[in-house]
Amino acid sequence: MLGKCVKYLFVLPLLATVSILSAVAWADSTSPTYDPCAGIKPITKVKPAPTAPAVPTAPLKVKPWGGLSQNFEALSQYNPITWGPDCCLPAPAKGQFVFGPKALFARIQGEVKRGVETVATQPSVVSFDDHLGFKKTGNVIWSIEAMYQLRPKWGIRYSFTPLSMEATATPISGFTFGGQTFATGTSLHSKWDRFEHRAGMVFTVSRTPASQTSVFADWMNIQDKLSVSSIGLTAPVTMQDTKNVAVLGLEFDRCLKNYKGNTLSLNGKGGIAFLSDSIGYEAQASLSYLIPIKTGRFGFVKAGYQYEHLKKEKTTRMFGTTVDGPFVQLGFLF
Repeated sequence: MLGKCVKYLFVLPLLATVSILSAVAWADSTSPTYDPCAGIKPITKVKPAPTAPAVPTAPLKVKPWGGLSQNFEALSQYNPITWGPDCCLPAPAKGQFVFGPKALFARIQGEVKRGVETVATQPSVVSFDDHLGFKKTGNVIWSIEAMYQLRPKWGIRYSFTPLSMEATATPISGFTFGGQTFATGTSLHSKWDRFEHRAGMVFTVSRTPASQTSVFADWMNIQDKLSVSSIGLTAPVTMQDTKNVAVLGLEFDRCLKNYKGNTLSLNGKGGIAFLSDSIGYEAQASLSYLIPIKTGRFGFVKAGYQYEHLKKEKTTRMFGTTVDGPFVQLGFLF
């Protein structure tokens, strides 16, 4: 009898332990898993509920305009007010690239001043539009942009923007440029060449499944060359100006809508430029539409508006430009 009691005291705890482990294993297999882009998945193992016997019911009356009301309800998914809470924003992972060309349909305004230090008189402020005849609107500026994600929160990027403009015009008033006077009514030929190189780093401050906020620090090198001459009368007067400035700023991305695997997002960016006797600022707002190509790889189209102002000024020299307008960019995240 004592031996049986000892046996039961050993077997009962063993059976209890096995039962507890089996219950835990079954609970783990049926617990929901979290996906940051899809949210909480439903429980997969659920016992079917008992079904009641079918009871005959009277036929339902259908409203004549039921289909039309359903169409209006379907349109509610396109209401921007309800977008965002369950949206997933694709972002480059470590080792991925973002690359694409960009076209800016720009309005260009500029002022320049070049004097001679041995002359006591102040040089004139020359307008790109009124004096030199450069087009203020209808300019297309092409650029190329690339980014490489070094680490989950760190990335490096580079952009190159060339620009070349020529104009033949008659100034609305006389002006002095580079120690030479150009009178009213003189036919002028002007040429402006600009090469802009920009490189820097971007750091992701905050990242959620639906949004991302980053800060950036860029170095920007701008080389300007402006030539002005009276047709058939004088040799060109040339001004070369080089700026090396630092740009600090903040940018954010916000997912608006996931639609059949595609993603619509809102992008914003702002920064200030300084150093090299220069001061400037920039702002940009745009919408991006990302289309999945393969797992983790996307093609995208981005469209928006950007504004850039940069001015370098000394006692006898000044070069300032303002470039703004809508833009379109096509590219890949791979």
